[in-house]
Amino acid sequence: MTQEIVDFEFFKKNQLLNVDFSTGQIDAKSINRWNQQRDHLNVGHTNQDGYIRLYCNRRLRMKHRLLFWLYHGYLPEEVDHKDKVRDHNMIENLFASDRPQNTTEKTPRKYSHLTEEEVHQLCRDLAVEPVNITQLSKKYGRSRVQIKAILSKKYWSKISDQYF
Repeated sequence: MTQEIVDFEFFKKNQLLNVDFSTGQIDAKSINRWNQQRDHLNVGHTNQDGYIRLYCNRRLRMKHRLLFWLYHGYLPEEVDHKDKVRDHNMIENLFASDRPQNTTEKTPRKYSHLTEEEVHQLCRDLAVEPVNITQLSKKYGRSRVQIKAILSKKYWSKISDQYF
């Protein structure tokens, strides 16, 4: 049994309050360090890639994988979204997929090389306080690592020196 399934089992037994497969909503409870229980409606937060993650047994797990496992009782190698929208977790939108199929059908990311003009525009945005790397990552379609490398002058230092 994988660690992911162990975490899902723990979530089902100790945290799950309600699940609505038609909407993908999961209601759960959590216990803080003072042993106080709190109920949460529609748990999960969207990560920088657009997937919704939630805590299962104090580990972040993908919500669409948990929903698939809760509904079908097994966990395939990959769970994909039919409409390719990563936060649409209705059960009819989720299907079992193998890794090659899943990776070839996804929209390619724009984590390629930046042009000088893109770096100038990015540096102008980075120079404005406060800097939110995640928002800039979404705005430019670039990874947070790539943006942090420009901010720390690891890459494109000749241009970034002009701004900060």
